[in-house]
Amino acid sequence: MLIQSRTDANKLVSVLGGMILALAGWTVLASEALEQRVRQYWEARQINDILTYYRLESATLPGGKLTPDKYRLAVGLPVRDVKIQNIKVEGDKAEVQLEGKVEVGALGWVPQPLTDVWVLVNGEWYHRTSGFSETH
Repeated sequence: MLIQSRTDANKLVSVLGGMILALAGWTVLASEALEQRVRQYWEARQINDILTYYRLESATLPGGKLTPDKYRLAVGLPVRDVKIQNIKVEGDKAEVQLEGKVEVGALGWVPQPLTDVWVLVNGEWYHRTSGFSETH
């Protein structure tokens, strides 16, 4: 009986270990996909490629209210030298810490820490647009 219990316990540990490894693998893949999208978004912002970064905004999804003409008016200050410092994924949301320079009128290019929130919608990461509702 003791031998059977150990065998069952070993099977359980093996199954749980496999599930943990699978989850860890998924988390790494999700993080890599997110990092790629973040880089794409901020590279586009730096060269003012509005079409590219517009399509990465969450409010452009069906049911969202962001149109290209409204987006052009809402885009922030020019940025450059943006670098990812940290990515923290929690389920279908992520917080990305960035460092970059923002052009502030007569002050010129000012170093600025930036924090982005990203959301996972239908298996794709999107920059969380202000006013975006996950249930849109």
